[in-house]
Parts: sequence; C-alpha cells; structure tokens
Amino acid sequence: MGLVKKLQSLALLGVALQGLAFDFDFPQADIDSGRALQQLGETARDAALARLEASPSSTCTKESVRMRKEWRNIPGEERKAYVKAVECLMESPNVYPNVTGPKSMFDSFGVLHYYLTPYVHNSAYFLLFHRLYIWTYEEKLRTLCGYTGAFPYWEWGLDAGGVEKSPVFDGSETSMGSNGEYVENPGNPFFGRGTGGGCVKEGPFKNYTVNFGPNTSRTPLVPNPRCLKRDLNTQICAQWASLRNTTETIIESPDIALFQANLQGDYRWPEARKWGFAVHGGGHFSIGGDPGGDFYFSPLEPAFYLHHGQIDRMYFIWQNLDWENRQTMAGTITMMDMPPSRNGTLDDVLDIKPVGGSYTFRQLLDTVGGSPFCFVYE
Repeated sequence: MGLVKKLQSLALLGVALQGLAFDFDFPQADIDSGRALQQLGETARDAALARLEASPSSTCTKESVRMRKEWRNIPGEERKAYVKAVECLMESPNVYPNVTGPKSMFDSFGVLHYYLTPYVHNSAYFLLFHRLYIWTYEEKLRTLCGYTGAFPYWEWGLDAGGVEKSPVFDGSETSMGSNGEYVENPGNPFFGRGTGGGCVKEGPFKNYTVNFGPNTSRTPLVPNPRCLKRDLNTQICAQWASLRNTTETIIESPDIALFQANLQGDYRWPEARKWGFAVHGGGHFSIGGDPGGDFYFSPLEPAFYLHHGQIDRMYFIWQNLDWENRQTMAGTITMMDMPPSRNGTLDDVLDIKPVGGSYTFRQLLDTVGGSPFCFVYE
C-alpha cells in the first residue's frame, strides 16, 4: 500500500452535522497523483458549504457564494475576460499619493505589498493578509472592470512535468502569456536557471510594462519602465511544488504554526526543513523572472494572483478539515521575528487603505462568514 497518510477526526460544524468525522487513509500513489488532494479539497468544500447552509448571513448564502476554480477548469472565453479585466486594472488610476513610479491600480497592489512585506511573510499575518489581499484584487476586477467570472488559482503540481506547456503559460490567447525569451544567464544562485529569462514573447501581457522596482534599487518607487520577464522553471516546480508536496504539507501539519512553517519552508521549525523552498517559494520561482522573482514586488507579475490563489486554497482546505480547532493564529508580527516583536492576535487590525479596507484578522478567518468574504474552492 506504500506510505500511508492518515488524517483523523475531521469535524464539520452545524447542528445537523455535529459529531460527523472523517478518516483519510491514502496510499502514496494517491498522494503523488493528486487523487488524495482532490478528495481533501472536496471534503473541505462540502464542510464549508454545510456550515454556510446551517448559518447563512445577510451577505453570504449558498445561492450567492462564489466558487474559485483552477485556471484550466475555467472556460476559454472566461479566461480571456479575466485577462481583459487585469488589463483594465493596469489602465485604472494609481491610488497612492507621493510616489512617481506606480501608474495604475494594478501597480497600487505592488506598492501595498512592498510596504507590508516585512510584516506579512514568515509571521503571524502571512495567510490572512494574503487572503484579504487577493480578495481585494478580485473585488477591484469586479467593481472597476466588470469581471463576472470565477477567480482563478494555479495548481502548480499539475504542471510539474513542464511549466512551459501549462495552460497558464503556453502563450495562447487563453493563457496568462508565455515564458520569456531565452537569454544566456547564470540564473539565480539559489534556484538555478529556467528556460527563459527575457521578455514575455507571446500571448497576453507580451506588451505589459512593469513601471517600477526592483527591490534592489535604491529608489524602488520611482519610474523604471521595462518589459515583463519570465524564467519558467520546471525543475523547481517538480521539486518544491508538486502534488505530493502540496498534499503532504496539508496532512502533516497538525496546527497553524507548523502549517504555515511547512508552507513557507520556515527553517525555524525542524519539521519544515525537509520542504526546502516549500510550495510558497516553489510556486513563485517556477515563474521567476522580473518582477516574479522579486520578493517585494512579485505582485507586479500578473500570475502572482493565481499562485497565491493556490496558497489560499491550501489554507482553505487545511482549515475546513478541522474547522473547530483551526480558527487560530501563531507567530510574531515581524518577518522571522526580526526585529523581535510581540505575538500577533486575531484582534489585531489589518488596514490596507487606500487599496482596500480595514478588518480584524478574526474577520478574515472564514471565507463563508460574510465578513467580508463569500467564496469556496471547487
């Protein structure tokens, strides 16, 4: 039967389902193929919808809940509409005053991420900040640009055999654009080099201009127009963002501290060291390039939001497999606790104005709680 993974006592909330639990017993072949992840995802989705049915709110019901979908499960015309909405954000006004580089609302999300990076990575805030961040991005696509389709995520492991062939990056009109032109370069000393490195050569965002950055600049918020570069890297995807990595990260994480450590490869936890760059780094550096490989400015890469959609999907699954015990937070409020800082709490306030709103982290725990979210993953 191979290596067996067991997840026990998965409680669903709601009076009608009280006491119901599941045991998962997966052969290694099911973990490696994605069958186990599909089962976990379906169980988590059904648990969330059962909670919603038992306790609908004025802003979230089973009729109004949105279903987020993997990119290749979205019809082609809807994918093209999503790209058009992103291009619309790239033409909408920047909302940050006193900066000269950012030109658009799309750029404003890059400014926000730049400012908050030291507090929302390898910290208590990582998962819930990014949940609010990509939801706010989705809301801008809808309210400013009229997008009505599903919000996409990218399940990296489906492309661990060849990122260049992925429907996300194949350069077709229903993709997020292609790899970059091949250029001779040594690549990143930590991640090696991919198969591109130059400007995106085909499909959507071929002519997109990155307006500012990189983080290594002495003045990263001043104008620095350049093409979008990608350096797709299948080796990184296969090693750090496979279906096996994703699934085992979920089922080998009994609490929030270890889950977010395993997700990010946080070496402060001995159990997390085996994951290396982990799925978070693996997804980012499967794309690579500029700004995709820039820790601070990676949201200026349009595919960033599909990558972090998958990160939030993992969090959604993990939470809803044991909802009663997974409405928690762990860690301090600075990256890697540098400088040393207090522990984060669910009553801390996350204010992302002028891009979005202000909420306590407690309000961000439940994607079907109506405050402010109303979505599940397929």
